[in-house]
Amino acid sequence: MRKSFTLLKIKNMTVKNRILRSATMENMADPEGFVTGEILKLYSGLAGGGTGLIVTGACAVEKSGRVWDRQLSAWDDKYIKGLEQIAEVVRRYGSGCKCAVQLHHGGVSGYGYSYGAQGTRHALSDLTGEEIKGAIKAFGEAALRIKKSGFDAVAVHGAHGYLVSQFLSPVTNNRTDQWGGGLNNRIRFALEVCYAVREKTGEEMPLLWKINCDDYIEGGQGIEEYGEAARRLAEAGVDLVEISGGLKDQVKLRAGLKHQAGGGEAYFRHAVKPFKEALGEKPLAVTGGIRSLQVMEELLNEGADLVGISRPLIFEPDLPSRFLANSKQKTAGCVSCNKCLLGIAGGPLRCVEFNK
Repeated sequence: MRKSFTLLKIKNMTVKNRILRSATMENMADPEGFVTGEILKLYSGLAGGGTGLIVTGACAVEKSGRVWDRQLSAWDDKYIKGLEQIAEVVRRYGSGCKCAVQLHHGGVSGYGYSYGAQGTRHALSDLTGEEIKGAIKAFGEAALRIKKSGFDAVAVHGAHGYLVSQFLSPVTNNRTDQWGGGLNNRIRFALEVCYAVREKTGEEMPLLWKINCDDYIEGGQGIEEYGEAARRLAEAGVDLVEISGGLKDQVKLRAGLKHQAGGGEAYFRHAVKPFKEALGEKPLAVTGGIRSLQVMEELLNEGADLVGISRPLIFEPDLPSRFLANSKQKTAGCVSCNKCLLGIAGGPLRCVEFNK
């Protein structure tokens, strides 16, 4: 194995290589949010494909927080049995692959990486104090279900304009109470979610967190404040931070970021150094636009501890095995056309460009 892709320790969890399957919405659950054969087939293939750490697609912590019609759910104990099956197929086919479930709440403002799903006219200020506390509690209870289901770690979706991200960004947080205003108040919800998860899972289970490095929207938040937020989350108990970016219009945004990155591929490369400085010894993952072995190695050399790939694994789930085996293939077949992002607005995850 290439030296730069060796083992990584995240708390008490050992990841066999530095490749992260970054969370991608499957839209393959049944209409009630239960695990299906489609989902089990997807994750058995990903686990067998050589990825070191898999983060599942967004899993709803409240029924009202679902964004997609066939979104995986964990807001009730009735989902544990199905979730156990995902954990089992990863163990069976993954040769040491680790897996985390990404907890998610769609939020209220109609923002979010929802690929064309209709938004609402609600604002964050419409939430009552009890509803906020209820959502925080829901994250904690869902995390406990993930632990009971046998997963290696739990992850929180704190990016892309969903509920956690809505509280954190000044664009979407219009509250004037303890939950809004300056960063100290806007980060309160994220910190309380972190504490709620920790209370239910204990200190030993690794907690992963996806966060923006930039909102890429007028009036939004940038690297400095997001880096500070990441630092405070790490101090509060988050064990790995994964950086991404953007609040809305993601297909258009990522087309622009792809053009801007050019041969450098990685949309958020510029955020690696400042975020690593903010996190100190805590591991950092970076995702977005990464398609070649060379860029992966560059990012690891520049300070990232894990490199996240998402869309390339839709087309080639065994890409990590081929990369790490020193095969002739050095670049993913994926061309980052973004068609898959539009496709999952109303159907299951698949590569549209190559019809797979």
